[in-house]
Amino acid sequence: MIHKYQLNGYNIVLDVNSGAVHVVDELFYELLDFCGNGEAMPQNCPKEAVEYLSKRWTPEEIEETYAEITKLCQADQLFSSDDYSQFAKMMTPAPVKAMCLHIAHDCNLRCKYCFADTGEYMGHRELMSPETGRAAIDYLINHSAGRHNLEVDLFGGEPLMNFETVREVVRYARSLEKKHGKLF
Repeated sequence: MIHKYQLNGYNIVLDVNSGAVHVVDELFYELLDFCGNGEAMPQNCPKEAVEYLSKRWTPEEIEETYAEITKLCQADQLFSSDDYSQFAKMMTPAPVKAMCLHIAHDCNLRCKYCFADTGEYMGHRELMSPETGRAAIDYLINHSAGRHNLEVDLFGGEPLMNFETVREVVRYARSLEKKHGKLF
């Protein structure tokens, strides 16, 4: 599978499966529309491609560019096959080792440079409940597999605007360390 697009005056072709990126001229870019998905490409360029493109390029230029496309296909750098299926069965879910909790969707500092509308969050302020914080800790423990050291970042706005939930999350996490053999 390929993805072709134009950006800042460049014609870019990405071969999704191999990861190869090609910056190509206009003829190459347009000729790809006649290559289907790259399977069973004939030795010579399809006649309909030559007829269509010969308004702007010579048949020799078209054939030469088609040969370049064919060569890249043979090198598995264009229209390459998806070989992921052979590895998919080897993949296992990765354990979770860290979590960032958005404790306070609010801030009292009102910094002019703030990404969150000077802490106003476009008028949608909210604080995380202690119950949600405890549930997040449970999730982290249950999905951390054999990891011993776990990380919890308390994020906001300004997390200390929700100090009671901060205290409860920290207290709850610490209370489970010995039981589960984890360190926060």
